[in-house]
Amino acid sequence: MSEPLFPAAPPPSPSDLDYRHVFQFAGVGLARVNLEGYIIEVNQCFADITGRSRHDLTGLHVIDITHPDDVAISQAQMDAMLAGYQSQYALQKRYVRPNGQTVWTSLHVSLLRDEQGTPQQYVAAVEDISDRLRAQEAMNSAKAAERASKAKTEFLSRMSHELRTPLNAMLGFAQLLRVDPEHPLDDAQREKVLHIEQAGSHLLAMLTDVLDLSRIEAGSLPMNIGAHPLAPVFDEALHLIQNQARNAGLQLMGAPPASGLCVRADPVRLRQILVNLLSNAIKYNRCGGRVMLEALPLDRHVVITVSDTGQGMSAEQISHLFEPFNRLGAERTTVEGTGIGLVIVKRLLELMQGRIEVSSTPGIGTSFRIWLPQGHVSQVAPAPAVRTGRSVFGALDHDDASDQALVVLYAEDNVVNIELVRQVMRMRPQWRLEVAHSGQDAITNALNNPPDLLLLDMHLGDMSGLDVSDALSSQPETADIPRVALSADVMPDQIREARERGFIDYLTKPLDVGRLLKLLDKLAQDAEAP
Repeated sequence: MSEPLFPAAPPPSPSDLDYRHVFQFAGVGLARVNLEGYIIEVNQCFADITGRSRHDLTGLHVIDITHPDDVAISQAQMDAMLAGYQSQYALQKRYVRPNGQTVWTSLHVSLLRDEQGTPQQYVAAVEDISDRLRAQEAMNSAKAAERASKAKTEFLSRMSHELRTPLNAMLGFAQLLRVDPEHPLDDAQREKVLHIEQAGSHLLAMLTDVLDLSRIEAGSLPMNIGAHPLAPVFDEALHLIQNQARNAGLQLMGAPPASGLCVRADPVRLRQILVNLLSNAIKYNRCGGRVMLEALPLDRHVVITVSDTGQGMSAEQISHLFEPFNRLGAERTTVEGTGIGLVIVKRLLELMQGRIEVSSTPGIGTSFRIWLPQGHVSQVAPAPAVRTGRSVFGALDHDDASDQALVVLYAEDNVVNIELVRQVMRMRPQWRLEVAHSGQDAITNALNNPPDLLLLDMHLGDMSGLDVSDALSSQPETADIPRVALSADVMPDQIREARERGFIDYLTKPLDVGRLLKLLDKLAQDAEAP
């Protein structure tokens, strides 16, 4: 009969009991391994790290739980210790759990010898460092991405400078050729020079846009955000664009902002945004058309509107409007563009805590609305935020409404759905539409300026319409506001729950326009009743 691999130990002494206690409850994994590499004993922490029970580990060879790629180095280190080349070693080692998961550990191994120096067994201390390595890897990846982004920005900046230098010469000399009175060009020559100027200007615009976009993405675009008067920015943008409008045969109309109206923004970047939108309004307009620019204070914001009487866009085109390098078919026309101008506009506005909205009707025209926080140059006694104003060009939906107009606050994060309701609301001028693009915005807007009706989508980006309703129901100033759902969710349970939680009606998508209009008329009638 063969001898047992691990013979029974004699009864433990008091000192042995102390050792057993320390061994079992140590905060790191501990293991005793015989000289052949078989596990004699482990504590619970070692068992947890390797994903096995202490009983299952006893008698296994260390190779049985070691990652295949780490077997050779592990065995070589143990052999070196037995040969007397080293008394201990430390390394990072991987163990493989029964479910196939790999665990990275920090391993420290010592070789125990008796009084005569004869090797007896290995003792290993193991610490799970998987989370630490993952965090370090994530940090390294972030730093590498930051370095790559910085390098890309620096490269583009250098390339932009190197390309602008010959472009400057090319465009400058082309202009000199065109206007030189001593050597006038004939019509054919003038047309060729004009092509050179147009191509050079287009290339210069592309360089500027690509560089700006890369700097925005890298977080290295300098911004000077503060309270600034709006009128000078308007004047500069209109001045920069007036020749383009004149050459296109368009009427450029700018309504001066109200005296003292200020906006929180970077004035240089805001001017860039306005020039971009005005330039687009000119390029995609029709001969004899109009381009309009105005600004109105609205609640605690300033709404800047750029409108045109051009070809307009469909809802499908609007849904792809802010995709990089997507020119919505304009690349097949003679209209030049980079396809990233509106992407830059949107991201610049986001950096300035603003947003942009679009409404358009094919064959009639397009309006871009910029929302930015209202600013105050004097911080000592700021003037109260103006709730609303009147549009010169009829660009805002509530333009024809009186100061006593009823207000619908519509919480919706889909621009196409917003545009549909916007068109419907124009049929009821006694109502004014305000839009919240998230649940939290709806709550904040309603608490600041309680509306006469809450129109809530049931699936907003940050919360549900039911959550918005519950939050406003708990506040005395908004608890009694009528709430109506407008949702594509037509499940009976959802509709029943909405009614149980205080919704007076539940409108489904596709929207029944007549039903919404009747609802608005009834609420308006109730509001007029004594």
